[in-house]
This record gives sequence, structure tokens and C-alpha cells, in this order.
Amino acid sequence: MYTKLKCETETDRIWDYLIESEIATEDELQLITSINGHNEESLNSVLYVRTAYRSIDQLIECEGE
Repeated sequence: MYTKLKCETETDRIWDYLIESEIATEDELQLITSINGHNEESLNSVLYVRTAYRSIDQLIECEGE
């Protein structure tokens, strides 16, 4: 029996973080990625517009201070 493991990409990690942190809704992300492509750059642009942070790692680092 073969079990497929879920391999989460960085894009998936950013997507999940934006939704779970209520920075953006799934509908908003679907619209943005439909226009600009489903990639890190598009999702990081949403993060920057909403928080002024360039990456979720930067945001998490600053929250820890």
C-alpha cells in the first residue's frame, strides 16, 4: 500500500498563514492569485499591503520581540 505524504510548499505555507492569521480571506487570495498567479510573490504582496512586512518570517520575528 502506498501512502502519499502531503508536501507543503512555501506558497502553501504563506497561503495558510494569511488565512489563519486573518490577514486575508480565502476569497481575496483566490482573486489575487487568479490575476497575478499562484506564487510566493503574489502572496507576499498581499502580506506587505496588509502588514508592511515583506515575509511571514519577518512578521513572526518582529512579533517575538
